[in-house]
Amino acid sequence: MNSSIFARAAYAETGMPQYDGNPLIECLPAILTDIDVVRRVGNLPPKPTAAELELSPKMRGHGVNRLRDVVITLDIHLHLEDCFSQLIRYGYTARNPFSPETVRHRQSPTGDFRGGGFKSSANIMTLIGLSGMGKTTALDAIAKLYPQVVTHSKYKRRVFIQTQVVWLKIECPHDGSLRGFCAAFFASLDNSLGIHKYSALVTKQYSVSVMLQHISQLCKAYFVGALIIDEMQHLNSSRGGHDREKLLNFFVTLSNDAGIPLVYVGTNAMLPLFSGVLRNARRAVGMGEITFDRFNEGDPFWGLLVTRLWDYDWTGSAAPLTSELLAKIYDLTQGNTDFLVKLLMLAQRHVIAEELECVTSQVLQRVYDNQMRMLHKPIEALRSGDPLQIADFEDMMPTKDQIAQMLNHDLVRRAKRADLALIAQATPAQGRDWPERPSGKPVAPVSTTKDLLGKVHLNQTGD
Repeated sequence: MNSSIFARAAYAETGMPQYDGNPLIECLPAILTDIDVVRRVGNLPPKPTAAELELSPKMRGHGVNRLRDVVITLDIHLHLEDCFSQLIRYGYTARNPFSPETVRHRQSPTGDFRGGGFKSSANIMTLIGLSGMGKTTALDAIAKLYPQVVTHSKYKRRVFIQTQVVWLKIECPHDGSLRGFCAAFFASLDNSLGIHKYSALVTKQYSVSVMLQHISQLCKAYFVGALIIDEMQHLNSSRGGHDREKLLNFFVTLSNDAGIPLVYVGTNAMLPLFSGVLRNARRAVGMGEITFDRFNEGDPFWGLLVTRLWDYDWTGSAAPLTSELLAKIYDLTQGNTDFLVKLLMLAQRHVIAEELECVTSQVLQRVYDNQMRMLHKPIEALRSGDPLQIADFEDMMPTKDQIAQMLNHDLVRRAKRADLALIAQATPAQGRDWPERPSGKPVAPVSTTKDLLGKVHLNQTGD
């Protein structure tokens, strides 16, 4: 066992009555202030020194890679850290290891999660973001504020021998399969504990149902504080939807009945997962949605981000960041942070290789035209602002537009059903005598598909 990844429990009261007296919470780091989060989540690697700028062009080209490591703490990072902090701590309040309910809950037979009066305090946090907006990087940095594994031996003169897994991160398999999810879970748990034990469960030809039961029991046994499930959009790839529905139901059971807090992470393409089943959608917004959408051009955080990254210049003669350059950068990246970093890195390498003076608007355009051609279509779609064009790139669509598209699709489906029902009622079946409508107040006409869609448009535009 690799003990270097373990932290030995040291307890400190928090001052919150629902937290104090619970060793699973008191062993966690102190609740951070916003200033602490800014200092510990952000990452500002060394800027190029005068000596580094005197190096050969090839060496300076290597230095440009440090732009990838820059993390600027923004307001959304503070919100994400606060939600994650509350998710873990409050999720442990119903799982105090010394409470009789928790003891009976952990010892309950497989599948009997609610035995002994246990009531879950777990919640679900949903992190949605456009591809390339840094959601996974931000969450990884915040999760690492906590030790992943804590070992306990004694708490307030009471013997308490326990290994606690504070957080566990897995990625949904690319095909969204149940067996792939189980394999990913067991591998992640083994990696966090520094052992090779649970991964073997996948090779023993257990059924998926048995493996899911093992996952529930292991989450309870190790007091998992938060299960982070990344790349949730992959569930849309599961064949026939059978695995997808079964896995989503398992997540709800894990949160409700086993008491394990969950963090859903994915692009906007995962939103349809929660459109059909109310309880999945209701639980997914337990702590609200945290959305990493692209920046607007006038957003002050966008200006801050570009300014900070512009300071990392290895060309040797950095140009001042003018309003013209800011406008050009936004036009070529459309507020996507990953596109921004790629553009600046490619531009600096071009200037260094061609021995040009500095990065200019012309250089940025040339790099975009010649070295970012595979990104032209999604960037042009974002630039157009046309939801129909953006819809071709589902993981680039703003969250509000994705939700609006889902609502429109649902309304069209319901409207078509209304039309079919009207036709069925108005068309006599062959060989059937239909009674005449009794005289009196005329029946109001049923809205057609066109009428319903018109109402949707009015509601969305606010007219």
